[in-house]
Amino acid sequence: MRNLPIIAALTTMALGATVPASSAPLNAYAKSNKASAIALADCQRQARAKRFGKLAVQRRNFLKDCMIDRGFYGQTN
Repeated sequence: MRNLPIIAALTTMALGATVPASSAPLNAYAKSNKASAIALADCQRQARAKRFGKLAVQRRNFLKDCMIDRGFYGQTN
């Protein structure tokens, strides 16, 4: 019974150190995904301003080039 608080403290310290480390890879790309979504939205706005049709090859090429110019490769269809 004397060792119960010590065991509880050690368990909490051990689990407390591993939980943030194990959850870090889940959020590793969150900032990058948000930046690419913002860039894609801006590229789509520019494509609308240029009056490309929704299914036009010119629009797809424009979006692809726009994303590449911003440093995002292979993230558009």
